[in-house]
Amino acid sequence: MTAERLRVREAGGEGYEVLDYDGRPIAICVTIVHAAQYVRGLAARFWLDWTVDPATSVFSASFLGSNSVGRIQRAKLRGLREGSWLWSISTNDSRWRNDEGPRGREHDKDLAMVQLEHQFTCHLANTPHGPSPYARAKGLE
Repeated sequence: MTAERLRVREAGGEGYEVLDYDGRPIAICVTIVHAAQYVRGLAARFWLDWTVDPATSVFSASFLGSNSVGRIQRAKLRGLREGSWLWSISTNDSRWRNDEGPRGREHDKDLAMVQLEHQFTCHLANTPHGPSPYARAKGLE
């Protein structure tokens, strides 16, 4: 599992910039898939933005202003799995893979967040070849 988190931002028509911890660009990638592959190649993961719904205690992750790319929540189970945290990836943003992704369970919330960020990075990096729906709609690829 990776430990380093890197931010990504849109680079104004040039693609996507990968930023170091100080916010300095370390790479410009043509597509978000290339950015994900670059970040994964550094044994890092995307730094997602997290919010929590106080009513349900569900944590939602967003990326580049999307509504949600995944969430984590405490499992409502008894026995050995009591207290574990469930994570899942589900995207509905046409800029990248628009589907259900991996899901899993971790023993605490922080591990679930790390795993979701890592798996989301890999999910985008493993996008099949060919133009994304977003690129086709914009005529970019």
